Amino acid sequence: MIRYLKMPRHWLLLCALAAAIGHAANAQEAVLQGYIEQGLKNNQGLKQQGFILEKSMYALKEARTFFLPEVNFNSSYLDSRGGRKISIPIGDLLNPVYTSLNQLTNSSAFPQVENVNQTFNPRNYYDAKFRTSLPLYNAEITYNTRIRKEQIQFQRAEVDVYRRELVKEIKVAYYAYQQADEAIHILESAVSLARENLRFNQALVRNDKVIRTVVSRSENELIGLEAKLEDARNQAVNASAYFNFLLNSPLETKVELSKTSEIAILADTAAEGRREELLKLESLSKINALSGQLAKAAALPKLATFIDLGSQGDFVKFNNDTRYYLFGVTLDWRVFANNRTQYKAKQSEMDVRATGEQISQVEQQLHLQTQTASNRLKSALQIYNASRSQTTLSQQYYQDQQKLYREGQLLYIELLDAQNRLISDQLQQSISYLNVQTRAAELERAKASYLFSN
Repeated sequence: MIRYLKMPRHWLLLCALAAAIGHAANAQEAVLQGYIEQGLKNNQGLKQQGFILEKSMYALKEARTFFLPEVNFNSSYLDSRGGRKISIPIGDLLNPVYTSLNQLTNSSAFPQVENVNQTFNPRNYYDAKFRTSLPLYNAEITYNTRIRKEQIQFQRAEVDVYRRELVKEIKVAYYAYQQADEAIHILESAVSLARENLRFNQALVRNDKVIRTVVSRSENELIGLEAKLEDARNQAVNASAYFNFLLNSPLETKVELSKTSEIAILADTAAEGRREELLKLESLSKINALSGQLAKAAALPKLATFIDLGSQGDFVKFNNDTRYYLFGVTLDWRVFANNRTQYKAKQSEMDVRATGEQISQVEQQLHLQTQTASNRLKSALQIYNASRSQTTLSQQYYQDQQKLYREGQLLYIELLDAQNRLISDQLQQSISYLNVQTRAAELERAKASYLFSN
């Protein structure tokens, strides 16, 4: 504490200035971070991606159900007339015997029997059963489940890609509205200056100090600046509407802006993260490899078991004689399919190779994107620093020219030139400030360095 008090006064001022700048930067970051979180929560496009991810999760749950027993109820009722028949000569076989027996017993205990014609189709017949089936071995189910798992990883990467792009768009839209608001303030100040100059020139004309043309020129200059101010206000309304669109808020919602510290603009030095675009392609490569294994699994045997619990017989009859159970084991093995399985596996193999080449290409593209974004940010910073210096110079120059004009030592057209140069430099500084912020957001996007809260 004693050493701190003994520090030179200018060091104390610098520390205070740095603290103020840091506080302003943190305040701006807090406001913007709040909007980013709101956008990540409410953006409609991101919600759509979330629904697709949820769909993939349900697809995985569906794939897992194929490992579990399946119970189905099946019933049928059959009734027919006509059709193919089979003749059974029971009467021709038994009637001579029955006649002889009646003669021997001197009775009619053995009646005559008619021949039988039995149709093949059943009459008034029903069959109702519960079938419980369970796969014992089916490689296709296993690989299909693995594919569903990998599709979830693919969709998660897709969601993260959209989230990062949304963060960048929200930041750029926020900075664009910030720049539009700054342009309004600059032009409002310019309009105030133009009105003050108009009143001063009118006073000079009334005192016969200058000719009437000076007032006309001042009026035209004021009209031009008012038109530019109205255009800047319209641009601010459009920028605000687009920003609220990204947040899924009413378009007319007021956007909160914090005070910005222009000195606090620094290059992004965050560590580079793993780009989700590469994670997507890696998941796609795994999916293609699993698809090839799934194609080969079609040639493997499939073993399953089942049990039927049911009843069959004449309609509306249900008793111990109609009830039954049936247990069985099935084996399905494709023996020959003209190399269909091999051809399908080769297609998946080619997809894996193509995806591998695409991963290599995208890695180079992303590295180039990061390097380009870093260079653009450096250039934007240099341009911004130059514009700040130019604006400071133009401000001092305009003040000097205005002083000379009021003393009658300068032509009004020279004052207008200084004024227009000042306005132009102020707007250019505002634009260069926006450019720095935009380039920083682009570099953050290229490096995937933004950290999500969840």
